[in-house]
Amino acid sequence: MVNEIMVSGRKLEIEAVNYMEDNAFVSLVLDTAGRLIHASPFFYQLTGFTPDEVTGQVLFQTADDEAEMSLAAAINIAKTTGDNWQGEISQRKKSGEIVWLDTRLMPKRDERGEIFAFILLGFDITRHMAIREKLHFRAHNDALTKTLNRQGYYIRSRKKIRAANARGAQIVVAILDLDNFKNINDDLGHAAGDEVLRCFISRVKQCISRGTLLGRLGGDEFALTYIEGVDEPAGRGVLQLIVEATRQPMYLQYLQQTVELSVSIGVASYPEHGPNFSSILKAADTALYKVKARGGDNYINYQVPGINESGGIISTVVC
Repeated sequence: MVNEIMVSGRKLEIEAVNYMEDNAFVSLVLDTAGRLIHASPFFYQLTGFTPDEVTGQVLFQTADDEAEMSLAAAINIAKTTGDNWQGEISQRKKSGEIVWLDTRLMPKRDERGEIFAFILLGFDITRHMAIREKLHFRAHNDALTKTLNRQGYYIRSRKKIRAANARGAQIVVAILDLDNFKNINDDLGHAAGDEVLRCFISRVKQCISRGTLLGRLGGDEFALTYIEGVDEPAGRGVLQLIVEATRQPMYLQYLQQTVELSVSIGVASYPEHGPNFSSILKAADTALYKVKARGGDNYINYQVPGINESGGIISTVVC
């Protein structure tokens, strides 16, 4: 049992330390910068670290501010409010695995009322979070193509719009629709159609960067959302790659035969073509309808009606 803990030259009340040692699976003492001063034995057992490896370090940091809360951010909230903070934070173990804690962060004050330390009490919820992540994946992803489903794509795209708006960047939304896909389902059967969709998505993924969102809107209709110049440095050039990749004959293992396909793509951008994601998606759908009417196997960019041609569509790329 630790007799006393010194934090920033001040002694933490021994009753608080005893309480956390006896009643929490994971317990930490942190200074106001979030640096580790003391940890209970279970913390080292859970993470695989030794005291020498983590004492004085700021733990529970995240590389993706949208995905989860970092300990540093939680401490800033507790400093601002002066109240306890409660939430979920994660830390990589020494092995590289992720451990999740349901956490209560409590500020400690000196005799002048100034916060000089924090006590963190945490309970291991890693198993619970793994189950929650699986349920979330199923709710937001398409089982056949392993892309985002409509709901997941809409949610993530709206987040991208907000991120782009904050940095003054341009968002590109493209709707992809396979030409004459119905004929494959009717002539070769739905199993063949499913194999075609999986093959098509595999080719699309080879053309786009990891930062680009890819979702299935339904049937053989898919959509992309990316920040031009960030997620896709080549911008609309990636759409040309998708058109060309789709044209390559697809060999279907299921039927042991080859089929030929093409794709139509309608494109719109934020903020040029609308103030929000819904309006941009509608503009891209309008552009898609236009390219379909012209025979497909192409992509086309939307423009606000009245600026150029009467149909409101310009910049056809002949492939």
